[in-house]
Amino acid sequence: AAGEQSLPFTDVKEADWFYDSVQYVYENQMMSGTGDDVFTPDAATTRGMIVTILYRMEGNPATDSDAKFTDVSAGQYYAEAAAWANEKNIVNGYGSGAFGPNDPITREQIVTMMYRYANYMKYESKEPADISKFTDAGKVTEFAEKAMKWAVGNGIIEGKENADGSYRL
Repeated sequence: AAGEQSLPFTDVKEADWFYDSVQYVYENQMMSGTGDDVFTPDAATTRGMIVTILYRMEGNPATDSDAKFTDVSAGQYYAEAAAWANEKNIVNGYGSGAFGPNDPITREQIVTMMYRYANYMKYESKEPADISKFTDAGKVTEFAEKAMKWAVGNGIIEGKENADGSYRL
């Protein structure tokens, strides 16, 4: 279509189901790919990638501090983002003082970051939902419980159907 920006990525084709999404995050400077001409659409999404997206959505704001994580070195693409997200209480890292920027992100972790980001932005939210109907509700880690209830209550997570017709988160 007229006005559409072509993507520089050799591994993203117009026929791919994710093409429009990649085009959106690229055009809006939320993601720039994993190299000059590759996006690597099948790669696992990491914790560092998610904080970087949130940081870029905010326009790469200046931070008052360096990241306080033992595994975040200055100069890494996610370093400023991790410092900003920590400063704004969007991420707290692991109890060990590490952030795990290259760790694949879990559903609980991404939902928790989204929940904290929504609070930071003061977005209007619906009431948290009762998640006890989900067969795996008891497996939700304590740190993510409020965020999971928020995500279900706001339609971000609907669950996946089990073979018996019940649902899991």
